[in-house]
Amino acid sequence: MSVLTNIKYQYNLRILEDFLSTNSYSEFFDHLEKIKSNHTLYLRLLLNLGNSAILNNTSDIFKSKIIWLSSFMKEDTIYISNFLNFYNKNLETNFSDIFQYEEKLITILNNFSVIEKINFSDFVEKSYVYQYLILHENTNPIKFLKNHFPFFSTKNNFNFSKNTLTNSFIYIVENPYVVYQKLKNSSNDDKSLAQNIFLNLDNHSSFLKIDNANVEINKQGWHTHTSSWIDPNVINSLNGKIILKKDIISNTFEVLSSIILHFIQSGANIKMDYNLIKDFIDKNPPDNNPIEIDVSQKEKKFIEKYIENIFNKFNFNG
Repeated sequence: MSVLTNIKYQYNLRILEDFLSTNSYSEFFDHLEKIKSNHTLYLRLLLNLGNSAILNNTSDIFKSKIIWLSSFMKEDTIYISNFLNFYNKNLETNFSDIFQYEEKLITILNNFSVIEKINFSDFVEKSYVYQYLILHENTNPIKFLKNHFPFFSTKNNFNFSKNTLTNSFIYIVENPYVVYQKLKNSSNDDKSLAQNIFLNLDNHSSFLKIDNANVEINKQGWHTHTSSWIDPNVINSLNGKIILKKDIISNTFEVLSSIILHFIQSGANIKMDYNLIKDFIDKNPPDNNPIEIDVSQKEKKFIEKYIENIFNKFNFNG
């Protein structure tokens, strides 16, 4: 770091620390955005002080918020995502297109410097800062993000997200035996491999290549992932709505209407247009080709102890 750059850093650091010392969070973030054109300085200050500032701030001082579309399997958010893209474009809302969380993040970080690797620990430790960067990419009031990370909390009280960053979320729950069967099918009927992926028995991460960056994804097991998002405290604090995958197929109009209503009740400036919802369904009926479940009693016995509480809660058919 050059002498001049260090002087600028120390100068702005003192200003921002003074704002934090008086709980002046609106002024803190206003000042931070004024130096955004200096990418190196901006990102260094944000990474240094941003997490703590966002954690301690309790007011809605940001002009935009995130709506999360979450599920254990990536594919389970596709239908809702397609619907919302259709709905927003036909209503000509000023909401953002829907992006995958990690893909949007890499795109933004690469605007500051070339990113070679992001570990899962980075997603945990810098979660608030990452979401802040996404929120301040442009002036769109709502940022839709697809997500397949579990909801997490750390010993320092940093969570996956918080209500000053998040407007609301949708979490889609699929029958666990359907999820397991799909994993088994994709594993050439290797039961041990499917069980390991489904329950994440070895706490194994997967790695994606996004714009030349290696990104570590750790979803945990289906039971841990699902439990984290259906937790009543998480639902209440982040305006969550739980949707069963089977209901999207059997009660499509009611489910899609309830999603728009949920966003409206959570404060999103979006109109309810039942004709538009019906138009989407007519043009895009949900896939109603049920997967054949071929799970032995031995497999069920092994899996059941992990999933039993959630399975019974949602009255799935095994």
